[in-house]
Amino acid sequence: MGDTFLFTSESVNEGHPDKLCDQVSDAVLDACLAEDPDSRVACETATKTDMVMVFGEITTKAKVDYEQVVRDTCKRIGFNSKDVGLDSQTCKVLVHIEEQSPDIGQGVHGMGTKTLEDLGAGDQGHMFGYATDETPELMPLTHVLATRLGYRLTEARKDGTLPWLRPDGKTQVTIEYRKEDGAMVPIRVHTILISTQHTPDVTNDQIHRDLMQHVIKPVVPEKYLDDKTIFHLNPSGRFVIGGPHGDAGLTGRKIIIDTYGGWGAHGGGAFS
Repeated sequence: MGDTFLFTSESVNEGHPDKLCDQVSDAVLDACLAEDPDSRVACETATKTDMVMVFGEITTKAKVDYEQVVRDTCKRIGFNSKDVGLDSQTCKVLVHIEEQSPDIGQGVHGMGTKTLEDLGAGDQGHMFGYATDETPELMPLTHVLATRLGYRLTEARKDGTLPWLRPDGKTQVTIEYRKEDGAMVPIRVHTILISTQHTPDVTNDQIHRDLMQHVIKPVVPEKYLDDKTIFHLNPSGRFVIGGPHGDAGLTGRKIIIDTYGGWGAHGGGAFS
């Protein structure tokens, strides 16, 4: 037992408030780059009940309807009613975006006096790379499984397999590893936790059955499951209130989920 250890990674669904904010910021960036590849975008997003706010510094030649970008992103995720945590058509959208500081801009583009090779950056970044041979994706197995479970929840909601699902949710996977000649070898799945938003009419028994059959079994390889694997499926007993109505959201609070699930190292910066 001394040569084994447990490691846990988590993920969140696209309807989690923090991940909603990440997607709005990404959508704003995409909209700017689509018209102006030289856009400089630092866009933050915050959300709470019936409100989404975008703010930051953007210098671009693109003509972007920021409010419409916000509403379209929320609609794509599935926030189409206050019952699910946010209504993309009626929610309040606040926009407070200014141009990049001229002091920062001078370092970036040199006021037209610098060659391309001499241009600076608007900010520094601290980046880490990490790879492992435990999965074909070269990503840690805990991270891969947690992410796939979340993706499968979204897929089952949108294709109608599990109509009682709603956009918000979290997943967590704990795996037992063995140290072997300097490598960390995954042995078995110790624990799987899924907390997913749902309609008020579905029973906990049905949630448990459906998650096992339509989410966990299609995602987690059978060789990693055994009779000791622990399943926590909606352990709170009720998750009807979700999305921004349940929790406030903010860009950049899920950077570990977006990288290696806690393995390796992280520089601390968000991606939008």
